[in-house]
Amino acid sequence: MSIDLPEAKADTLQEVFSDKFQYINLDHYNIYHFEELPIDGRRYQFRLSSKGDLMTVVTHIAGRAVLLVSVWTNMDYEKRLREIHQHILEMERSSSIPTDFRALIEVETEDHTPWNIERCS
Repeated sequence: MSIDLPEAKADTLQEVFSDKFQYINLDHYNIYHFEELPIDGRRYQFRLSSKGDLMTVVTHIAGRAVLLVSVWTNMDYEKRLREIHQHILEMERSSSIPTDFRALIEVETEDHTPWNIERCS
């Protein structure tokens, strides 16, 4: 049985850094099977889809580990990683780094005391 998935469409860098972006704790992930491409001293770890049209990327922004999921490669993953790298440099220069909303969320415990969810991660 074959499932026809919709064809991947090109995403903009703005979409990548809003819809496909999240901060992660690398202690909770095993990314040994990712390939690595250093660009200007910054490490980009990535895993291509079987078709090579999408990739998952792990890197750091302002010292924090981030995960970018289902990023379209434009069938040239190295060029796309360099575009992502340039976008990250621009974000860091302009101090327009995406907010980690997990730090802003508070969860109430059973005894109704607030507990910052970032302590869980």
